[in-house]
Amino acid sequence: MADETKIEVFQDLRLLSPAAGRADLRRALIANASEPWRHSKDREQDIAGNAGPDVDLIVFERDESEGVEAVALVLWQRDEGFEVTNIVPREIGDLGEHRYNIALRDFVRHVAEPAAERVRFKIEVSPSAQGLDDWLPREAANALRHFSAAANKATGSAHPMDRSRWLAFLVIAHRDRGDLTSDRLIRWLTEVERWPEDKAHELAADYEFGLDLLDEYNRDRS
Repeated sequence: MADETKIEVFQDLRLLSPAAGRADLRRALIANASEPWRHSKDREQDIAGNAGPDVDLIVFERDESEGVEAVALVLWQRDEGFEVTNIVPREIGDLGEHRYNIALRDFVRHVAEPAAERVRFKIEVSPSAQGLDDWLPREAANALRHFSAAANKATGSAHPMDRSRWLAFLVIAHRDRGDLTSDRLIRWLTEVERWPEDKAHELAADYEFGLDLLDEYNRDRS
């Protein structure tokens, strides 16, 4: 049963191989790419040409089949391996979170896991369903929930009591930084808390401005 307090987000994939090294990891991934996935040398060279001579990246492609879109997947170098930085559609305009995640998990099944059986490396996939507790420390998450539950959703933070609760959240979120982006805030407000789109966007803009203002205040005092 799906957790209605969470939303589907783009999953992250990291392939970590501190022992074998990135070169061995690269060779293993390319050697174990099997249908419907394939190593895309041409696209890889195009991207590498724009990225610079010292950048290590790998590009794989797949055709549409078995409910997975035709995509290109880009792995970018990290200190201990590679990380998926993008999955782009080859035939449709936009994948969205759901189809992006389907393609990512399909790559793990067809390429990453077979390669990991031959060259020992760690596969890290972030959860597809996330919520406030994944993005914020507990006190900040609870402050945002408290504001949302008590606020008049037609007026946002306009009422003095709602404004007070909203400002309390901003102060805590600034003090205890998390990974709540304005896009995630909008989606949580509209999809989980059922806020109107316009008010969710207003609060997200206020959230960004509030954190920037507090950052500037702290810099001015230091």
